[in-house]
Amino acid sequence: MEIVLLDPPGLIPRWPQGLPHWPYAQAVDEALTRRGIPPGTVRADHTGRERGERMYMVLAWDVSRTAGLGGIRLHWHEETGWAYALIGPGARAIGPPRHVDALHHAFATPEDIAEVADRLVRVWRRPQGEYSAEWDSAAQTRAAIKAFRVLRRHTVG
Repeated sequence: MEIVLLDPPGLIPRWPQGLPHWPYAQAVDEALTRRGIPPGTVRADHTGRERGERMYMVLAWDVSRTAGLGGIRLHWHEETGWAYALIGPGARAIGPPRHVDALHHAFATPEDIAEVADRLVRVWRRPQGEYSAEWDSAAQTRAAIKAFRVLRRHTVG
């Protein structure tokens, strides 16, 4: 089955809406909002051509949005999936980001991410359980990422 993109990404690459993984960021943000824990910051971007145009996003909750002693950051990378970092005073990470082992797919479902984030935000504890479902639009998003790279290769000097 071939996936055809009617509106190829990357037309305005510096705007997050022009990035191929923006629909995933939106779906995750909507799931978090439905659960009552919207992040204070949602950042979606890519690493740039010199680093392979790898897609990433960061969701952040400062201390005012958590029940812990500091904030939380959830990091997503298209190849490695989800990681989290606890944020202490001065918005500095306490230790390196830790991979979220419970999420078994790089494109975990937004609902599973929201459940994991809920535990981090509300009790500042490592997520428990196993989440093995993949987001239903993962294949389309991977195709959009591939199209983005092709477009960037032909338009960026």
